[in-house]
Amino acid sequence: MKTKHLLRHAVTALLLLASFAALPAEQEQAENDWQIDNATVTEVPFFRQLIDGQWFERRPRNRGTFLEVRATLKVAGDGSFGPSSLATAGLLAGAGDVPIGAELLAVGVVRTNCLYLRAPIGAGNEAFAKLGAGNEIAILRESDANGPLFLRTRAPSLELCMVFELPDTPPSPLRWRFAERTIPLAAGTRSPAESEAAASDPLDSAASLASSPSVPPLWRRAISSPLLWTALVLAALALVGGVALQRLWRRHRLANGSGSHADSSSALDIPRVGAAHQPTRFASVEPEAGAGHLQFHDAMAALRLGDWERANAVFGEAIAVGLTPTFEAGAWSLRGEAMLNDGDLVGAATCFLRALSSPGVTVEAALPAASQLAAIYRQLRLRRDAVKMEDVRARINPFAGDLGPQRLELIASLARELKHKKRTRMLARLIP
Repeated sequence: MKTKHLLRHAVTALLLLASFAALPAEQEQAENDWQIDNATVTEVPFFRQLIDGQWFERRPRNRGTFLEVRATLKVAGDGSFGPSSLATAGLLAGAGDVPIGAELLAVGVVRTNCLYLRAPIGAGNEAFAKLGAGNEIAILRESDANGPLFLRTRAPSLELCMVFELPDTPPSPLRWRFAERTIPLAAGTRSPAESEAAASDPLDSAASLASSPSVPPLWRRAISSPLLWTALVLAALALVGGVALQRLWRRHRLANGSGSHADSSSALDIPRVGAAHQPTRFASVEPEAGAGHLQFHDAMAALRLGDWERANAVFGEAIAVGLTPTFEAGAWSLRGEAMLNDGDLVGAATCFLRALSSPGVTVEAALPAASQLAAIYRQLRLRRDAVKMEDVRARINPFAGDLGPQRLELIASLARELKHKKRTRMLARLIP
């Protein structure tokens, strides 16, 4: 009897040891073997990207060049690949190891033609496309809202697309650096008619490229809670009542002639984002600046020297004298830079919005304006306006980095100062 017990314990111990020994082997197999086949590169005149259910056409900036890389990604095992950092993706010329100046603009998948995903906004979010049979491709942003993007796929075989932008004519031959491997690129063929066909069936494309931020299960449970909805209704009633009381109080104050702060209140009100401030097409920079070209160049010199007050004034003179549409948009954007550096947050936001609403707005004027407006609205807790500006920035370049730490600290400091002034103004109104 004792022998049977000893034998049973021995078999149990052997099974436990075998399971622990098999665990590292399973972990090693978690990273599936993968390879790239049929990698080609093609110069394309434009590409189209699906953003919030609408197609946006992207064309090169300042006579640049779009290069579209296509390749077949084959993954062994369960077909899981990544997450792989897209910061390492690039193009190499000849036999060199230094990447050329090619900027990654979009990543997508071939569905008859290349369909491009929008990069996700915010930490922990992802943009994904369902490819059928349980397969998918996703771009995700992990812990940091301004951190690098990662690519993750699940498919035994996937036709991958990437678009790069070069400021000059591309060299030849080219190699593609992806996921710490370097792959030679053959010359591909793609006609403009194929590019038009990529957007000819928006219903099918929109269904296959539905971008959606990931929602944690905790939020799903909270959203379905009756207590949450009751609290929201009570909060809405309190808000409506507070607004109504504030209007009645303001009317009472105006009726009694105590409106001494009415003239100065607008100076502290940040301008908000409208439909005119969300351009979908961008002009190319014109060769001539117009009648105000001398003032424009003087203002640029003052900006480089850090003379913010003079730069602000001379940009205003250049606009008043007359500039061509693209230079006027640039003048408004640069004037906003000068005013922000000079401590005028409201004036800077006004200038940035004027740049975005200009008929000749260029990518060079719109990208810094939208990036800084997004940071300004975030600091002022105006989330909807911030998201609209982040959408404009992502439309221009979904892989663009955020502002530098010094610029973010300046905006945060000016936002705190503006909030303090508004609180002081409110207290002054409340005190008779």
